[in-house]
Amino acid sequence: MPAITPAFKVIDGFSLCANDTERLDVFFTYLREGEPKLAELRLEQLVLALANSPSQAALFANSVCNEAKKIKLSPAFVQLGIFSKNGLVTDIFRRLYNKVNPPPKRCNDINDLLSYFVGGEDKAWVKAISHKCWFKLYRLLVKSAAPEAIRSTGAYMKSELCYSLEMLSIWIAAEELDPELLRIDRRLSEVDSPFIALQRETHQLVNAIKNDTLDPKDRAHFWVIIEQCQQQVKRIRARGINQMGFSAHASRMLERLDQTLNRMVLLIQILDFRHPHQKARCVLNLWRQLLISVTERNSVRAIYRKSTRTFAQSVTQNKSNHGEHYIAKTKNDYFKILRGACGAGVIIALLAWVKMYIETLQLSPLNNALLVSLNYGVGFMLVHILHFTIATKQPAMTAANFAAHVEKNKQGRTRSKKLARLLINVNRSQWFAVWGNITAAIIVSVLVSLLFSHLYGNPVLNSEQVAYQTAAIHPIHGLAWLYAAIAGVWLFLSGIITGILDNRADYIELKDRLIGHPLFRAISLQRRERIALYIHQNYGALGGNFIFGVLLGMTSYLGYLIDVPLDIRHVAFSSSHAAYAHISDYQSWLTVLSSLFFVLMIGFINLWVSFGLALFVALRSRNCELDIASVRSAVINQIKQRPTSLFWPNDHQPLTKSQSSSQRRTP
Repeated sequence: MPAITPAFKVIDGFSLCANDTERLDVFFTYLREGEPKLAELRLEQLVLALANSPSQAALFANSVCNEAKKIKLSPAFVQLGIFSKNGLVTDIFRRLYNKVNPPPKRCNDINDLLSYFVGGEDKAWVKAISHKCWFKLYRLLVKSAAPEAIRSTGAYMKSELCYSLEMLSIWIAAEELDPELLRIDRRLSEVDSPFIALQRETHQLVNAIKNDTLDPKDRAHFWVIIEQCQQQVKRIRARGINQMGFSAHASRMLERLDQTLNRMVLLIQILDFRHPHQKARCVLNLWRQLLISVTERNSVRAIYRKSTRTFAQSVTQNKSNHGEHYIAKTKNDYFKILRGACGAGVIIALLAWVKMYIETLQLSPLNNALLVSLNYGVGFMLVHILHFTIATKQPAMTAANFAAHVEKNKQGRTRSKKLARLLINVNRSQWFAVWGNITAAIIVSVLVSLLFSHLYGNPVLNSEQVAYQTAAIHPIHGLAWLYAAIAGVWLFLSGIITGILDNRADYIELKDRLIGHPLFRAISLQRRERIALYIHQNYGALGGNFIFGVLLGMTSYLGYLIDVPLDIRHVAFSSSHAAYAHISDYQSWLTVLSSLFFVLMIGFINLWVSFGLALFVALRSRNCELDIASVRSAVINQIKQRPTSLFWPNDHQPLTKSQSSSQRRTP
């Protein structure tokens, strides 16, 4: 690691620089030296050194003012941190190309000037420096610069800010006629939307600011229009997520509108605030946003995550709506899940028998994989059609519901208690469904085995098949832990696919398309509407279940193609296979109990791998974080208070403060 240049040597070096740009280069080079987490300490030391050397502080302050007046500032105000009009794919390819072949740096534009000083590897130290530390430097520079430099720089910045405000308002007004927004909210074409009103109001406000004739009423009316625009964006987003579906383009456009409105708010605050400290706080907030945006200028990951955030919210919202049905809060919910799980266990036992029969046909690897995939896929669709429950399908849905509660309560102090209660409900519901699947699957497998032996005089499995099935669920020799984790990943992906297909059904208005489809014209309108509604509401679930079956069935074939031993272990199917094996060749109760333990281990990995992945994606899509330590302590406290809640629901939920106080007031 290179030695860090002391702050006093840095400011001495300002005198040796040939121009203002070189002084800024020395400043940024000093900040990025050493550990990123110590960048704030380095800046504080530099501020202290400048304060002890007024001549060098004046030299540096005047250099900053001169550099600010030489370059065009408005491109940064209207571009950095705001999505371009280009599509996501175009932006991704542009960034990839810029990584391979960086564009030339022209320091007459602030975008290029900042990228000359700050690169993608500087994001850590930029984020490490707080607003408070930047404010110390800002206050010192304002104090040290020549009064004429401060006045002329302020006038130039005012002009650039006003121009940027008008440009941003025009962009917002132009977005109103975009077909994607009109599809989601058709009222935009019928009324004078706040987007158009904002452009008119901004033009009047900018003229008043330039002429120093700004009236408090005009200022108040502008903030009302801004708030109406923000509410309009929220309504469009909510309508798209809950009803109309989202495309990646619509998601990116709404993010762009949000970014543009937020930038306008920040720029008008800089222009309008009279108090120096408030103005300085807004200037530094803008400065930090610009620096972070420069560090992400060629980041494909950053633009992809931000561009698709609303689309991901739409996907996870669909999963969250499904997930509500998989969480048992009362005894009635508990037995409803149990009945559904037992029904699914019956079908899974039969699917396991069909799968073992397919493998005895000695087909080619591809044909075998296709038949097994079809067996799984059709079987899972049948489970859904009959309203049964596969336990391992729950985590991807319940994780999205859990994330929705995190987002809803992220500002509340009681968040951890509510989330802990929900987590206990989720865990209890999932394991209860697992026991329902396993119990029914084992019972049906035993009955099928006994019936087969009675009819044909032979066990279902021969000795070789029995040895394979018992070894397959062993965590070490059979790699069951790894194959169970692979199944957990497929469960997670199937949940994502379910959400995507549900979003797609809303986006293309599948119900209305099916009602008017030529193939259905022979059916009466009432029956056609029922069929179309069922397909629309279950489009994602049916497609996700079928694709999940294909993923399970094709895993071993993928391993065959790449010559790697790949397979899957699913808790319900593993319990059926073990039951068929032990009935075909019973050895002892010890082997039966050990097999049951291995099956439960497979279930544990299935559930928590899929739940963990789904929760991570759902939290990221909602841009919220989970305080794991507080939730963990809240879970432990609730378990201590009511240990039975882990295994049995309590119909009497704790009363809220308002409910308890109202009960106390009631005589």
